[in-house]
Amino acid sequence: MTEPAWPVLRQGGTGPNVTALQYLLRGARDQWRTLAADGVFGPATDSVVRGFQSVAGLPVDGVVGPATWQRLTDGTTIGATVREGSQGEYVKAAQTELLKHGDLKTAAQVDGIFGPDTDTATRRFQERVGLMVDGIVGPATWRQLISRPGS
Repeated sequence: MTEPAWPVLRQGGTGPNVTALQYLLRGARDQWRTLAADGVFGPATDSVVRGFQSVAGLPVDGVVGPATWQRLTDGTTIGATVREGSQGEYVKAAQTELLKHGDLKTAAQVDGIFGPDTDTATRRFQERVGLMVDGIVGPATWRQLISRPGS
């Protein structure tokens, strides 16, 4: 399977990928939990992206491209791999992406609790895009969720 290209996000961007990014950043460090997950890549998101890039040893440019996405989702960031029973900001990021793809039906399901509905949605998405169907949102599933356009 060919890996889809990571989207490139920067200040001025909007949409579900920005919301998912904001949740991922909120989950990466307690001090970033106040970042609004509003889907708008404004100055506050730019500042936190730059902080993450600095901490992660990446070039600090405020642009979320392949290296930043990979570091946020590769499993080396504590909590980035989520599955049934997981809770928190990373789950909200996965749920935001599953909603974008139509696998979750309502925004109310973006609650940060990886329960049976999120598990079913994850498995449905994995099957549809040709991934191993295990209900785990790890590096390969993150890439497909974030890189593919929504339905």
